[in-house]
Amino acid sequence: ALKGILVDFMKKFSEHEELSTRFRPSFFPFTEPSAEMDIICAMCNNKGCRVCGYTGWLEILGCGMVHPKVLKHVNIDSKKYIGFAFGVGVERLAMLRYGVNDIRMFFENDLRFLKQFN
Repeated sequence: ALKGILVDFMKKFSEHEELSTRFRPSFFPFTEPSAEMDIICAMCNNKGCRVCGYTGWLEILGCGMVHPKVLKHVNIDSKKYIGFAFGVGVERLAMLRYGVNDIRMFFENDLRFLKQFN
């Protein structure tokens, strides 16, 4: 369910139904199993560029099934309930939506750049 929800979200957000995605195993202490979701780099279409580190892929989010110990610590029976977690990099989504090719631009406090995102 988690993978399908995240793939569907990214396809709708990117307005690209044929969006290619991949999931790579990862580690987050609060989820088990954990993964990172990548999408084809929108800047180079998987050819490799500076934005994607010449891999053709952009890491877009981390995700996983909530670890049973997390549920136990908030008095939820992990045999009866499950949950999933994911975290999306807002700046990465903005890069995709607005064609920004350098994530650092969001952190340089240049008002001429930032004002376009009212």
